[in-house]
Amino acid sequence: MRDRYQKEQDLPLAERWLENYLLTRKQADSRQLLHTTRLTDLIYQGFAAQQPINRFSSDRNTPDMESLAKDLFAALYSPILRRKDEDSVKLKERMLSKPLFEKIVGSGYFNELKGLCEDKELPSYDAVSAFCNVLVRDFPAIDTPELRYLDVIEQLTMQAKKAIQAIYDSRNSQKPASAKKLLFLYNRADRKLSQIECLTAKIQKAAVRWAEALEPVIDTALRAALHEAFKTHTIMEAWGSSNEEMRNIPMNQTLLNYVKNSKQLQEIARLLGRYRELIADKRKNSYSYGRGEKYDLTTGNDITNCLSSELALLGMAETEILFMRRYEQKRLMQYRKRTAVVKGRGDMIVLIDESGSTRSVAGWAKALALALLDIASRDGRKFAMVHFASADRIRTDLFEPGHYTPEDVMKAAEQFFGGGTNFEAPLKEALRLMENGYENADITIITDGECSLSEIFTEEFHKKTAACKATVTGILLDKGGTCGKSLEPFCDKIYHSSDLTEDEIALDILNSKVS
Repeated sequence: MRDRYQKEQDLPLAERWLENYLLTRKQADSRQLLHTTRLTDLIYQGFAAQQPINRFSSDRNTPDMESLAKDLFAALYSPILRRKDEDSVKLKERMLSKPLFEKIVGSGYFNELKGLCEDKELPSYDAVSAFCNVLVRDFPAIDTPELRYLDVIEQLTMQAKKAIQAIYDSRNSQKPASAKKLLFLYNRADRKLSQIECLTAKIQKAAVRWAEALEPVIDTALRAALHEAFKTHTIMEAWGSSNEEMRNIPMNQTLLNYVKNSKQLQEIARLLGRYRELIADKRKNSYSYGRGEKYDLTTGNDITNCLSSELALLGMAETEILFMRRYEQKRLMQYRKRTAVVKGRGDMIVLIDESGSTRSVAGWAKALALALLDIASRDGRKFAMVHFASADRIRTDLFEPGHYTPEDVMKAAEQFFGGGTNFEAPLKEALRLMENGYENADITIITDGECSLSEIFTEEFHKKTAACKATVTGILLDKGGTCGKSLEPFCDKIYHSSDLTEDEIALDILNSKVS
């Protein structure tokens, strides 16, 4: 390479070149690609101290997992991604972490993942941890010889810095260096920087190919992250305290670890999440024509719904009489509003068959019961969950609005007797509850069995439920069977799992219960 500066007359040009380079150069001192807030950093550090991120055993030709994990956490947790200027990021992170990160955020999985994680600490970190575990475990050996230039560039950078420092030392020395010496130093710095630029371009091209070769493992890692985030999100949404949301606090960590070790609670959480979405959608549309929505114009004398143009008539004495005449004649133009239909319903009692034969659907039954508990709680109704099996195996969990905890709900969800089926005892318990303050009871019984009930008891049950204005809905888990005759005498309506799927039954029942 021919030296750019050869004569003493070239020294001013060399000085201007160096000054311009130093003025425009940015200090590449960051390993992270994204700007983060102090709060986000503290949240990440709190997690990392408890559950360190998995890293590569060697950092040669592999991304720095700590900085990549921080960036991924910030991308998932923060509402907005704020990328740093490329020149402020260290070379290795620009060459390795950046193309890898762009593959992540450009993936079809990323938006779904962010939807689960944004502003939610626990799903965000669990997703990052799962991603890093898979990436480190499955990272392929990719032959990319150009990545070796990273070490060469590091050496060239040191050499360029030494040459530039020597130039400034000479300027400040009492014995300035000769013109020949200065020309040598300027040309040396220029050559090193040119070599760095050339090698950087080669690495950038190779890094694109390197990142493309990583796409399969990135997809696998993102699927693992999505699975873990969904699990954590579902668990916390079902069992967590709404006051604490999904923050990294000891109570939530204990809850999360407990539920992750319980297949039953995880299954209930998965179904309950879906049913809660159904309830939320129903509430949004639980109107005669929509809640307080202006949808048409009419005439009348309801001043609260008058158009502003009509009210403006009151602003002048000349038009005030016109307003009063229209008011008396009910001819004021006003909005017609769609208002919510509010149906008065009573307290809820759910009777759940926990005989041995119902074990396979126990999770579904509990999820439906807990969805009904949500409805009761929202509407300020009392709720009772009555567990039953054989005649001597019965337990009642009472949930009054504002007087129970997530732990109480989990204990009820985990309860399971096993054994035979007798539903005379739980029906008697329902009558007892009605006698003790459960008004206009909305009773649901879930069972898969037969039970012989006396005519005397059936008649007594009918009389008391009629007197208490109670309704009874039966859910008969009779798929593949013919049982259920003994439910008919005391149920107002019976759902058969032989006719409908569990989800169809749940959808119909939940739709009918939401106000």
